[in-house]
Formats: sequence, C-alpha cells, structure tokens
Amino acid sequence: MAQTKVASEIARRLMREAAERGLAPGDHLGAESWLLERYGVARGSLREAMRLLEAQGAVEMRRGAGGGAIMALPQPAQLAGVLAMTLQSGHGTLRTILEARAAVEPTMAALAAKRRTAEQVEEMLRCTEDLLASRHDSAAFHVYNRQFHDLVAAASGNLLLAAIVPALSWMSQAIGWEHDPRVRKRVAIEKQHIAEAIEQGDSWSASQRMSRMITAYEEIETVDPRRLDSPVVWADVDELLEKHLQAEADRPAS
Repeated sequence: MAQTKVASEIARRLMREAAERGLAPGDHLGAESWLLERYGVARGSLREAMRLLEAQGAVEMRRGAGGGAIMALPQPAQLAGVLAMTLQSGHGTLRTILEARAAVEPTMAALAAKRRTAEQVEEMLRCTEDLLASRHDSAAFHVYNRQFHDLVAAASGNLLLAAIVPALSWMSQAIGWEHDPRVRKRVAIEKQHIAEAIEQGDSWSASQRMSRMITAYEEIETVDPRRLDSPVVWADVDELLEKHLQAEADRPAS
C-alpha cells in the first residue's frame, strides 16, 4: 500500500475518532508517540496524514510546549480557495457568484433575525456606520462591506452559511468591481435597514431587504454589461486571501 494511501486512511481514522471523542477546536489529538503506537504506522505516514488534515484546515500543527496536532476550525478563506478553483475550471463568473448569493443570503438574514444576540446586532450596526463613513474610500468600503455579510452569516447560527457566505464574498471582491460613492452610500443605508430589521427580529423584512440588496447587481449590467461576465480566477482570489491573512497576522494583539 502506497504511503499516500496509508496517510489518507490514517487521516480518516483520526477524524472519525475525533468526532467520537467529541474533540473541539483547540483540543489535542494526542501525542505523536501515542498516535504511532495506536495506529501502528510509520512516523512518515502519520506526519503525512497530519499534513493532509492541516491543508484542509482540520488541524493545526504547533511547536513547543503544549504543541503538536491541535483540532482546528476550517476557515472561509480555505473554502474560498477551493470554490475559486472549481469556478475557474468551470468558467464561473461574477454572475455565478451573485446568483448563488441571491439564493442563500435572504434566508441567512431571516435566520439572523431569529437567532441574533445583542452583541451581534451591535457589531452589525457599528459596521454599517463604518461602511457609510468609508464610502469615499474604496478599499475600506470593501472591507466593511464584506464584514457586514460575515457578521450576518455568523448571526444566522448556521455553521454552513457562516462558512459559505464569507467565501462567496471573498470571490466577489477578488473580481474587483466598483461603485461610485453615491451608490456606496445607498448600499450602506440599505445595510443599516437590514441590520435594524435583524435587531427587531423581523425575519421577513430582513430577508426581503437582503434579497433586494443582492439582486441590485442588475444595475451593474446596465452600467457595465460585461462586468457580470468577469471570470473567477483562482490566483486573484488566493492573492487577496494571502494579503488578508498576512494583515491579520501582523495586527497587534488586543
């Protein structure tokens, strides 16, 4: 049996047993010596299994005391990379992404109106204030715009939406479509209304407003018909994600 096949089987066993043991992000999978004895495999095969899981964001390898294989939560950035590669291979475009967002984000907003916490609402409202204030700064506007959708996704209480929607937002941003400050102002105000509907627990209004927000891309088609057919390029998405992750790593700890 080839080492790669052995490593894949070890990776599956590790994750099955992690589920059975109820391990959560931050928990140790076990010392390497214990895992080697448990599975009866070579050190090289075990380490390759860990690399496979690390590449998928399922584990994090830490050095030093208390280090080793730690359970992790795969991040939207990793999913965005996989989806971008899928879309590039299938000739997906900005239209593809926006159609998907129009299908899922209204439901996401409705769930957020039912499940949000006071702290999450406060973050959303603060984000919309920052969004409005940054309407003349394209780079900052994109950051707050993406952050708003991420916050609503988290407030939905649905783990899958909380992973998929940020990934879709990353791909949208990587294509680089722009609005002028007047349109950005309208976007910010509409997002304020969405946040207020969520705060009030009004699922129907939150859903309807989010639907109108996402389907407003029809305006792009009027202004620049070719923009919606802009292709998804994995390299552009990966480069954007790398810059974001580096910025996060460089940010001083609070």
